[in-house]
Amino acid sequence: MNIRKLRETADFVFEQKRYDEAFYIYDAIYKNVWTAIGTTHSALSGFSQNYLNSSFKASYEFKNMFVPQAVESVCKKWFDMDTDQTLNELAFTTYGHLQCISYSPELSITIPSDEVYNEFLVLHTLVLEMGSDSWINSLLKIVTPVVENNKLIKLRPNLKIDKVKQNIIENSARIKDTDWYNVNLFMLDYLFNIGDNSSELFTSVNDIVGFYFRQRTHRKSSRKEERTYTQYEKYEKYEKYERFEKYERRTSSDTDDFDATKATDFEKAKYYGKLLGLSGKVTKSYIRKRYLDLISKYHPDRVSDLGDELKALAEKKTKQINAAYEWFKQKYKL
Repeated sequence: MNIRKLRETADFVFEQKRYDEAFYIYDAIYKNVWTAIGTTHSALSGFSQNYLNSSFKASYEFKNMFVPQAVESVCKKWFDMDTDQTLNELAFTTYGHLQCISYSPELSITIPSDEVYNEFLVLHTLVLEMGSDSWINSLLKIVTPVVENNKLIKLRPNLKIDKVKQNIIENSARIKDTDWYNVNLFMLDYLFNIGDNSSELFTSVNDIVGFYFRQRTHRKSSRKEERTYTQYEKYEKYEKYERFEKYERRTSSDTDDFDATKATDFEKAKYYGKLLGLSGKVTKSYIRKRYLDLISKYHPDRVSDLGDELKALAEKKTKQINAAYEWFKQKYKL
């Protein structure tokens, strides 16, 4: 399954405001990735129960050590992706999946809220664990995928719902100042749309995001509210365009003359290191983190409203970043 192409299709459908249709595409990807994790986790759990049943600690440490490695093998086979790439796709898929739930009147009331809260915590974890080798183990602390005959039956929650909500509040503060701050916004929209706009979860997250909160509901607004909203949208779009353009013009000015087919390893290391923002001695996990951070920054969703010129620039930057990461992967066995 080419989950990247499928996810890009879902993104396109979502942009047409066809939330229910987009949801089912995102859902297919979401379930396939969780099936890969669940199949691996189930197999290793069975092994540990059969051979390490006398020691809970030994069984726990065994799974922590080998589940990520085994999942990487499965993802390579099923999706032709390593775990870093799978993390990236799962993050954007979960992001789109939750947006569809938040803005679809039907989905928001038919999907149990506890499931949605757990999924928000999953998304928070994916965002905060980018570049980490332990993200799969972190997800498995939240939910356990139950798989039968290579089919995902359910995601069994491992935390009490009060703990899930408390973790969401804490994580919301951590992601507020990241490129993923919009997660907080559409979570508030979801809570409002299901009528939960006075709970501790809503008020806490609302306090965290403060003036960033833009309520997007299916209610009709007054003319004054519509005019204010439109003015704010225009201002935000202008500011976003200006920030992106200034940054790109500054960082891309000297990258057009590089020819990877003629460059030495030293020249490649210097050029690709600059592309990823690396300097001095860095760890393998930091290289992966920088790659994932930059790829998410230039994702089509984040530049969709910036005009054709900057969208083309972002596409070019994405290709350069992918080339840089591929070189580091081969060079240093990432």
